[in-house]
Amino acid sequence: MKRTLLALLFLLLPPSLWAAPDGKALYETHCSVCHQTEGKGGIGLPLTQEILEQLSDDYIAKTIRNGRPGRIMPSFYELSDAQVKAILQYIRGWSDKPAPVFPKVTLKGDPKRGKPLYMKHCKKCHGTDGSGEGSGTGVTLSREREFMVMPAALNNPGFQRSASDAMIADIIRRGRKIGHMPSFEGKLSEQQITDLVAFLRTLRPPPPIHGMKEWAGRPVYIMESPYGFKETVANLKEALTGANFRIFPTRYLEQGLADDFDVNKKQIGIRFCNFKELYHLLNIDPRLGTVLPCRINVIERNGKVILISPNVVEVARLFNNRELMEVAVVMEEIILDVMEEATL
Repeated sequence: MKRTLLALLFLLLPPSLWAAPDGKALYETHCSVCHQTEGKGGIGLPLTQEILEQLSDDYIAKTIRNGRPGRIMPSFYELSDAQVKAILQYIRGWSDKPAPVFPKVTLKGDPKRGKPLYMKHCKKCHGTDGSGEGSGTGVTLSREREFMVMPAALNNPGFQRSASDAMIADIIRRGRKIGHMPSFEGKLSEQQITDLVAFLRTLRPPPPIHGMKEWAGRPVYIMESPYGFKETVANLKEALTGANFRIFPTRYLEQGLADDFDVNKKQIGIRFCNFKELYHLLNIDPRLGTVLPCRINVIERNGKVILISPNVVEVARLFNNRELMEVAVVMEEIILDVMEEATL
């Protein structure tokens, strides 16, 4: 009787609750923004048939679960096992070859012997620490232009948890054309490949770079000025000039968004730049040009004058570039000093 009632209740549920998850819809919602439609790639790795031939189902499912902490790929712990499986099946449908299956065994290599092999064959692209930021990689002027994607961050905990020893060894043997990774089959012995995998397992990410603790996680810096609106603007410009910034023409925040007669003239954006530092930042990562945080807004509201500027450390964090973060921490101190000087 109970089983009959349960069956009837199940049949009364809306189809959306008992139907199998739609892998295509889930992929388009969670994955396509980086990997593009049908896995053509962009920000994320292209999921071509050639790539899928080297990735096990277990690796892909764990990658969806674990993501890549500190990089653009998020973790999707909120998805059910059925949803992850549906995404995996949809992706696998782009290949007419079966998924590789690798034994889940720990290879018995010697990391001490593997280290010099890594430094000789892998460091240039994957970096000394395995971060994927080698001397010819990344989105800097030193990037080798034939790279379609950044080399994998081998020290990333998400990669370490997702990739089996056997799969890593297979990629070393076969290489990866889409990333211009050469094949080492015939160049390294099986023991050398095993030693290299053992060394890769020792790689860990460096300690994160932090800005000022009091501003951590905040999207903007905000300070209240004890002066009037015009005096605060004058103080800010003087402080910026003293810090070797060039100031661009002042613009009202609503300029171009409202009729000239209705523009609030107690809301001003002061844009500034040090061209030497600007070129330095853009050489590290030219994408920063789309969101340059060289701006401080002065706003008078309800009798109070406040200064607001984008948190340069939080902006830099979006690009997952350690060198950029180092510069951002220095810039944060300069910008905060300017804002404090203008409001003292």
